[in-house]
Amino acid sequence: MVCTGYATVPHALLMTLCKRWHAETNSFHLPVGEMTVTLDDVTCLMHIPIEGRMWSHPKKMSRTDGTDLMVRHLGVQQAEVLKNCNEEYGGYISYKALREYYEGYIDSATRLSNPKNLGDPQKLERVLTAYVKSYFLYLVGCLLIGDKSNKCIELVYLTTMEDGYAGMHNYSWGGMTLAYLYHCLAEASLPGDRALGGSVTLLTVRNCHI
Repeated sequence: MVCTGYATVPHALLMTLCKRWHAETNSFHLPVGEMTVTLDDVTCLMHIPIEGRMWSHPKKMSRTDGTDLMVRHLGVQQAEVLKNCNEEYGGYISYKALREYYEGYIDSATRLSNPKNLGDPQKLERVLTAYVKSYFLYLVGCLLIGDKSNKCIELVYLTTMEDGYAGMHNYSWGGMTLAYLYHCLAEASLPGDRALGGSVTLLTVRNCHI
C-alpha cells in the first residue's frame, strides 16, 4: 500500500468514467460492456486485507472526541490539539499539520535512538508509537478513504488503533476502501456533482483498463 501512487490524471477522464457509473449495479456501463472494480482488484493492486471486520462511524466527530484521540494516540498536547480542531471545524486534522507531527516524530526518534544521547527508552517507545500511528492515519486518510476537500483527515480513523497494531489487522481495509469507492462514484455520477473522493481518483484509474 505504501508504494501505491498515481500521476496527475485529467479531470475530464475521471468525470467521463463517473458519468458511466450506475449505482444500481455498482458498475461502469461502457460500449464494450459492463465493468467494475472488485475486491480482487483491490487486494492485487494495493495488497491490503479484504477479510475481517467492517467499520462504521458517525458522519462527523465532535471536537472533544477528536481532541481526546489525538492526545491518547499521537501524544500531542491538548492545547495544541484544540487549536487544530478549532481550525478544522471539529474532529479533523489538516494534511499539513499531520505531516508536521510525523516529521517531528522522525526527528525525535532519530535523536533519542542515538547511543551518544543516551535517551530514555520509554520516551523513545512513545515517540515511535506516535510516529507509526501518524503515518497510518496519513495513509488511511489520504490513500484509502480520502476526504473530498483534499485538505484534511478525519481523526475518527484513530479509533481503529485502540487495540494497537494487531487490532488494525482485524479490519477489512480492502472491503471498506471498495465500499467507499462505490459511495463516492455514486455521488460523483449525480448531475451537477464535481467533487471526487481520493479513492475514486486512485482506484478508478488503476483498476479499469479500457
